[in-house]
Amino acid sequence: MYRSLYAYFFSYIFKAKTRQRLLFLALVGLFLSTFALIVLQSTMGGLQHKLIYRAKRVEGHASVILKNQSESFSKEVLSYLKELGHTGIPEYEIELLLKVGSFLSPVMIHAIDPDSRPNFLPAVSLKDMILPYDLALKLDIGEGEEVRLISPSHVDAMLGDVPRAATVLVEKTIATDVPEIDSYHAWVRLGVIQNLMRKRLVNKIRLYRDANFAGLAKTLKTKFSDDVLIETWEQKNKTLVWALGLETTVMVFLFIAMTFLVSLCITSGLLIFFDKVKGDLASFWIMGASKEQLMKAAGRFLASVSLGAVLLGLLCGLVFLGLLDRYGWEIMPNVFVDRKIPIYITLKGILVSLCVPFSISILFCAFSLAQFKRETNYLDHVRSIG
Repeated sequence: MYRSLYAYFFSYIFKAKTRQRLLFLALVGLFLSTFALIVLQSTMGGLQHKLIYRAKRVEGHASVILKNQSESFSKEVLSYLKELGHTGIPEYEIELLLKVGSFLSPVMIHAIDPDSRPNFLPAVSLKDMILPYDLALKLDIGEGEEVRLISPSHVDAMLGDVPRAATVLVEKTIATDVPEIDSYHAWVRLGVIQNLMRKRLVNKIRLYRDANFAGLAKTLKTKFSDDVLIETWEQKNKTLVWALGLETTVMVFLFIAMTFLVSLCITSGLLIFFDKVKGDLASFWIMGASKEQLMKAAGRFLASVSLGAVLLGLLCGLVFLGLLDRYGWEIMPNVFVDRKIPIYITLKGILVSLCVPFSISILFCAFSLAQFKRETNYLDHVRSIG
């Protein structure tokens, strides 16, 4: 019974001379909605993923902030982190003034041990300073030139309070591809800053691998009380994370609205379609098919057609993304870090692209079926024909 009804619906919609082209347009709209949703989510997700990856590569996934900055305590925390399977890189982070000639510029200094450095820094001796290109360009200096680091928070009582200073050599210039880092930060040997402060201290331990930081924070709090605080990259950059999440939400909302427009075409096409096949359905009813069987068969057929259009759109979208990732050309200007459009496909993106158009189409198909069932009486229709 159901196979015959499915064959009838299929032949009428796709083969009959009186087929409704509005339904074809609706199915094409479902196809395009799914295709565009997976493509846009993957490209926008790729841009966001690359941005976050570059930032975490430089700043780390999280930072262990030491409120107790004594040398023995920092070694104890490092040893305990190693026992837990976390490799930390100690540093002293401090904001100083960088002086070149008569020009002064604020700079965030990361003082690190040359034997324990993050992977993004080049393999140089790090006897003095590594400076980003953007900051070097602003100061109009290059490799091999001397700069002066001035600390207003550390002074010597000689002829008044004189800020301490240290002269270092620009050993290497690099580009981290993170604009806010390249324009304001620099890296020096830990001993330079410790000599400036005249204390052997570190105030931060950076973690460059992802982990369960919520659980780690509880463990460290139990062990060291309030002397240790963990700050993840997401917590430090709440505004950026919120903006990226809002961007994704607005994008999905716009495509949901577009799918609603497509589903209005589905509703209109189905109402016209059911009005035309009302006589044939009455014939099936006379031959022994119940109203419930007819509606169930129509519902299952519409669901399978909608699912087919959505799956085809998803498949074509994934194929397009694969080709774009492999053979895509550089379309971005030179000022952009990513010259090619990055692709980042996630299971969440696939499920959203599949479920949103399909769920909306099923909702409007069910509405059309309920409308037809409520307004149609097969017996009255047969009598009117007679």
